[in-house]
Amino acid sequence: LIQNAEDNTYKVKEPSLSFRLVKTDPTETKGSDGVLIVQNNEIGFFTDNIDAICAVGKTTKSKIQGYIGEKGIGFKSVFRVTSNPHIFSNGYAFCLPEQDQETGLGYIVPRWIEKLPQGNDHSHTIIILPLDKAGFGYERIEEMLRDIEPETILFLSKLKKIQIKTDTGYSLTILKDDSKEPLVQILAEANKQSKLSSSVKEFLLHAQSFDKPEDINHEKRIGIGKRVVTIAFPINESKESGGKIFAYLPVRSDTGLPFLINADFILTSSREEIQARVSWNLW
Repeated sequence: LIQNAEDNTYKVKEPSLSFRLVKTDPTETKGSDGVLIVQNNEIGFFTDNIDAICAVGKTTKSKIQGYIGEKGIGFKSVFRVTSNPHIFSNGYAFCLPEQDQETGLGYIVPRWIEKLPQGNDHSHTIIILPLDKAGFGYERIEEMLRDIEPETILFLSKLKKIQIKTDTGYSLTILKDDSKEPLVQILAEANKQSKLSSSVKEFLLHAQSFDKPEDINHEKRIGIGKRVVTIAFPINESKESGGKIFAYLPVRSDTGLPFLINADFILTSSREEIQARVSWNLW
């Protein structure tokens, strides 16, 4: 969801994304253990976006254009936690049920929603995910949200703000200030069990473009001849951040080096690990 928000188009000065985990389900989906409400101040859905999200293996994005997402591994990953995602954007209001009784098809047949849920800003794109899948109830999703670290936003070029809030009182606001780049500051304000805390992490970024060797090719990077690698040096108490690897967003690998590195690595479908034996990742 963060990946999709980074790939979206914005007219506002501060592109932002928020996650709100609530225990009551406004969609009244049977068997749900609360919902995750995702709000993004992008320009909103258009017809081609609807066509792409209702198709299999189709996308409106390409790596040549600079998008960080991978074809076929995008929005439909939400079906891991829900059987009935709801989308409200730019006048569209629909859900994509996992099982559609009329057609016998799931995941790709939109169903229009007449009644908009209350308490949301419908001038933005809103995605509501009823948590009705085994192993992904309220508590599990809260654990996953708590795992999001301030550095998540470091190598993103569009998103400047990420907010997280749960009904149990946990909250986190991450702000990125790159107005003095290559110096980048990340401010994090958290509320954990009524304990307020704030921190500022500073990084010095250096980016360099590399030409792709002629003998290195991959089906997911057709037509790409250059790629940029960026390293970030922690320059204050954030030195514990060193060693982390990013493919725009953090992955679980660690280099052990005293800096962070970001590159267009090809990842596993879970987006958690780098495919170690892929030649594209080695050059």
